[in-house]
Amino acid sequence: MNEITIRQAQTEDILVVESILFDAVNWLNEIGQPLWGADEVSWDALSRNYKIENFYLAYSGGNPSGCMALVDHDPFFWPDVNKGESLFMHKLAVTKSARKSGVADALIEYFKKQGTERGIKTLRLDTHALRPKLRAFYERHGFVFVKIKIFAGDRHTAFYIHTLPDSVLAENKSSWNKMADSWFGVTALPTYGCLCPNEDELHLFPDLNGKKVLDIGCGSGHSLKWCGDHGSAELWGLDLSGRQLENAGKYLRDNNYKPKLFCSPMEQNPGLPQDYFDVVYSIYAIGWTMDLPGTFKLIASYLKSGGIFIFSWDHPFMHCVEAKDGQLMFSGSYYNAEPFSFQKGGNPVTLLNRRLSDYINALADAGFSVERVVEETDLAVLEREVEFSSDYYAPSKAKQFPLSLIVKAKKP
Repeated sequence: MNEITIRQAQTEDILVVESILFDAVNWLNEIGQPLWGADEVSWDALSRNYKIENFYLAYSGGNPSGCMALVDHDPFFWPDVNKGESLFMHKLAVTKSARKSGVADALIEYFKKQGTERGIKTLRLDTHALRPKLRAFYERHGFVFVKIKIFAGDRHTAFYIHTLPDSVLAENKSSWNKMADSWFGVTALPTYGCLCPNEDELHLFPDLNGKKVLDIGCGSGHSLKWCGDHGSAELWGLDLSGRQLENAGKYLRDNNYKPKLFCSPMEQNPGLPQDYFDVVYSIYAIGWTMDLPGTFKLIASYLKSGGIFIFSWDHPFMHCVEAKDGQLMFSGSYYNAEPFSFQKGGNPVTLLNRRLSDYINALADAGFSVERVVEETDLAVLEREVEFSSDYYAPSKAKQFPLSLIVKAKKP
């Protein structure tokens, strides 16, 4: 395979950009899948919206083989995104001779690299909505479908977004290091989440006597202590925050346990053994991952055959329901895949909205079989009178829909 190199275009490359795009236009016309007209990819037309420095050229074996344009503002397709908040890709093209050579993949990875180097959290693109192979290509590279809009009568356009994990993880890690002490012992087994049944009622965990357990997002170690108190032979934990692990290590050692703790994002394996654990669980932490499919695949690799994975998190309805003026109302779209940033304890953090299907499908893709999904509010909350409240985790909300989601799955 020829070596692929990518560089930023300069003024003398205008004809090179045109030739690549013209080649792509002719090829797409040949196969009956026209995308752009020749008049749309002449430099006279392109220069109305782009500078030559916006383009990046891919060379395969020394030959110009692909290009793309990167801009930091797209008011036509993404009018609600402020300049500099995201990086947008346009005019991705590969020559006919370079198809299936890895040039398109290399350009996408370079797109991600540019976003990371510029300190940008999200990448965005739009593509023809009726081209399933093209959409599958972007999805394979981690881009998440957002919506479809129709332009010019019949131009079906699919919108995609990709969240760059490195910049988000760095910010979240810094914030959790600052917040760790104030979250000591909060939301730990047997509690699964907010106003939902606990493990004493649900009995999702198997008998832990002699079992090896791994806690994803172990926080201050209180859930690991619960496992140890129930007979676990080995306590392993992973957390993004070094300060959380300092607290967990001290707490568990003070209670005569010897945990094995790893400071790492859950999206990476810091050296955990494979096919080793009987139970992997995550209590109100799994939602912090920037790569849900990748995280679930790693968790599957850690488990023995027949091993159990249990996790809890905010119910997906939580991000689109708002309490206002004595009523609950939809204030956002359940389908919204946009990342969102907010202040937690005075510190900036970023999360991704997800649907229930995102969790279930990612589990299936990782090879898990789902044994139980819990969408319940604690019976005591349902039976008592509560006042209406606009608090995020208000009991008045919990009487109408579950605030937490709990899933139990098994590795075959």
